[in-house]
Amino acid sequence: MYIVQAPWGDLLNVWRTVEDEDVNAEPAALVLSTKEIKIYRVDTVAQKLVEFDCLHSHVLFLGHNQSLCLSAEDYPAVKANHAYFTDNYALWILGYKNNRRDIGVINMVNNCWDELVSPQLWSNWPAPVWITPSLAKMKMK
Repeated sequence: MYIVQAPWGDLLNVWRTVEDEDVNAEPAALVLSTKEIKIYRVDTVAQKLVEFDCLHSHVLFLGHNQSLCLSAEDYPAVKANHAYFTDNYALWILGYKNNRRDIGVINMVNNCWDELVSPQLWSNWPAPVWITPSLAKMKMK
């Protein structure tokens, strides 16, 4: 689960569903893959979560160290209404450093996803991080 501040002011609660590709695998050979991402807006007045599935012109970055919601219009290299993700499994960070990383991008409309990198990175430790965009490079209105 991730808590993300949206640029339009809402607080988002983001849930990520992962599945084992081989349920009988030893922990050192375990491969987890993201299958679905669900986004909820936190309604503080009604004290409930309201599900929504469209980020319109925004993009999510989800990971172990930091999660962001940004305007895709300010970053033309990213896909609007998509979530970019890196794995955030403590087991990978603490012990199983050679396991395959779960890194990809998922379309929020149809939950179709693609890998961003080959299945096995040349360096798989420490945990992947997103580079925080420079505010000086943003198109300020």
